[in-house]
Amino acid sequence: ISVPATEIITPDYSLNSYHPTPESFENFPRFPIFADMQITVMKRLPALLFVIAISISAVIAQESSQPDDTISDPVLNELRIIRHIQEESREHKKNAIIHRRMKDSIMNRAQAAELLSDYAIMSMIEENTHQDQVRDGWNLYGWVAFLIAGLSLLVSVYTLYSQRKTEGNTKKLSRDMQRKLLNELVRHLYRNLVIIYTMRTKMNDIGFDGYPSEEHFDKLKIPMNNIHLDSFYGEDANFQTMHNLYLNLRNYNEEIEVAKKHFVDPSLSRATKEEDLDTLEFKVSFLTERIIESIYSIWGFVDRTIEDRQEKKRQMDNEPRNRPLRDEIVKDLEVSLKGQTNAAENIDVEGSADFIRLTPDDFRKMAYGRLFDNERLKEVCDIFNRDIHEERKKNKRGAWKLRVIRY
Repeated sequence: ISVPATEIITPDYSLNSYHPTPESFENFPRFPIFADMQITVMKRLPALLFVIAISISAVIAQESSQPDDTISDPVLNELRIIRHIQEESREHKKNAIIHRRMKDSIMNRAQAAELLSDYAIMSMIEENTHQDQVRDGWNLYGWVAFLIAGLSLLVSVYTLYSQRKTEGNTKKLSRDMQRKLLNELVRHLYRNLVIIYTMRTKMNDIGFDGYPSEEHFDKLKIPMNNIHLDSFYGEDANFQTMHNLYLNLRNYNEEIEVAKKHFVDPSLSRATKEEDLDTLEFKVSFLTERIIESIYSIWGFVDRTIEDRQEKKRQMDNEPRNRPLRDEIVKDLEVSLKGQTNAAENIDVEGSADFIRLTPDDFRKMAYGRLFDNERLKEVCDIFNRDIHEERKKNKRGAWKLRVIRY
């Protein structure tokens, strides 16, 4: 069927403007395929409108039937409370059931672990244990391991022995033993003074055309290991005293070494060598005084507020607390004096019978004047002169005690 274009009316399909009427269906294009549909819609339109009207009425009735929360109804409130309590109780029961199930699960696992028998455990260990490629036993690997372990044991034993030995060698020297070593140094310096005067006598006899053997210079040196500074750690004043003494003794050894080099050199003048002997002679008395004062300062009493040197010496010598220390020094020195006195019978003397002799006044000016009274000082002076005479003699093997080497 052909429809003229002018007769086609385009309807408004919007929801707000569309109102189905019989006339509107007549305006639709007349297609054969929609002919039956138009007739069916027109017939059932009143029923559809009725159904829509009933649905709208039901919705409005339901909304109007809902209770207003703003209206206070005691019965409804009680019901709501009862319902809330029931929901909480149901939630608590649910949580309790979950907790009980978890606890039962944990207990079941623990009981299952306890029920494992020793046999089951050993079986599990056996199944999960694997033998490596190196078999146990006394094979090559076993002997190598044994040798390494033995060497390690020997090294450990040797290390322990070395540590014990080092610990024994590094123990601090006692203060009393240090004082005895200082007393020995006083006696050593007295013997040095005897050797120095003997050198001077023999050098005068040959006009300094030679030198004393080097060994005699080496014997004059102070053994520095007699000073143990570590015994005075933590005592500042005493440590300072011993440190100063240590430096003076070290310098004395250096001066002995310089004198030895001068004497063996024939090109040096006689005056230079005599100056070396003067220095060594002076240092004997100087160091003896320093040792005595160090002993008084550490083990006796010294008034450190006195600045004048002579006044301080008088205070130290007259201090009652220092007298036992002085007596101990004299006692050790007397041993050396008595020993040399008994050896003065040999009359075989090298060089002239005349030699340099000291007088009691000379001794009084030295450090020994602080140790002996006037009467004893005369005796010590005589012993000293006889010691010089003794050192010019031969020893039991027939060799000169102080050997001189000509240039």
